[in-house]
Amino acid sequence: MWIKICGITTAEDALTVADAGASAIGLNFYQASPRCVTRAQARLITDRVSEDVDVVGLFVSDPVHRAAQIVDEVGLTAVQFHGDQSPSEVQRFQQLCPHTPVIRAFRVGSATKSFQTQWQEFDVLSTPLTAILVDAWSPERYGGTGQIVESNLLNGSKQLNCPLILAGGLTPDNVADALTTIRPWGVDTASGVEISPGVKSAELVKRFVNVCRQVIPGNQFVRLPSQC
Repeated sequence: MWIKICGITTAEDALTVADAGASAIGLNFYQASPRCVTRAQARLITDRVSEDVDVVGLFVSDPVHRAAQIVDEVGLTAVQFHGDQSPSEVQRFQQLCPHTPVIRAFRVGSATKSFQTQWQEFDVLSTPLTAILVDAWSPERYGGTGQIVESNLLNGSKQLNCPLILAGGLTPDNVADALTTIRPWGVDTASGVEISPGVKSAELVKRFVNVCRQVIPGNQFVRLPSQC
């Protein structure tokens, strides 16, 4: 399965994550986040990681042309739009970066549109999303809250025509139950393997990856599907 450790802020943590057997690292470009990295920091990280590891840039409500610039400057292999980007904005990015996989994140909770309503709004794209990520909704933050997604809110997930990535409050202690219940294609965690925001624990990262591999065995180096 595909395992992403998000909110990487140093090359050392990136190498720790890769050595643990994760499939991907996430670099956060949202300036309000404690895990935000600059372009220079991101470049130092991407220069150190293996080509076997996906490097995903996270953007929250950024203009898509800025995301496209950072893809080129930093060497990202995929992007994750985790804000209010509309289908037309995502399609514009796909035109600017036609070979870059796009993950669209949707936050679900009792106060949001249903998960199915949210992802169906993106069925109009001429190039389908590479993957869909689901995270827990919070009024304060776009992600990294440590809140768990309630499985009963994932209506329509079996009808998705692209892989489902589960995020939201995942830790080495609860990820096995989440995988068994929801059976996603991939998982994503940040705060669940941290000592403090943006500082990863090598022990927690290793435990998280090992639990995932035990529950859903498979190729260690699963990559995001290539964009058409």
